[in-house]
Amino acid sequence: MAMEWETILSDAVQNGKIRELHLSKIPVLKTTTNWKRVELLGWVDHQLKYTHYRGALVKLNDKLFFVKENTIQALQQYVNWKTKNMIQVVKD
Repeated sequence: MAMEWETILSDAVQNGKIRELHLSKIPVLKTTTNWKRVELLGWVDHQLKYTHYRGALVKLNDKLFFVKENTIQALQQYVNWKTKNMIQVVKD
């Protein structure tokens, strides 16, 4: 089951959009040994029923992750993530 979701999620962002269901399944990246290898795909600011996703979608080793806004702010002096891309979240 986990491998199936990993496969689906690796291609979850299409044309700057992601489905709500996929967003809720993406693991949160809290730490890594090398933040410079993390590729920023775009910013997310979306309210679900119980959770507010505010942060960014990133790729690391071909896997998709969500990075919370407070983690990004803590890393700003070390990592240069300059993009204006907003990822649109589509309701299921």
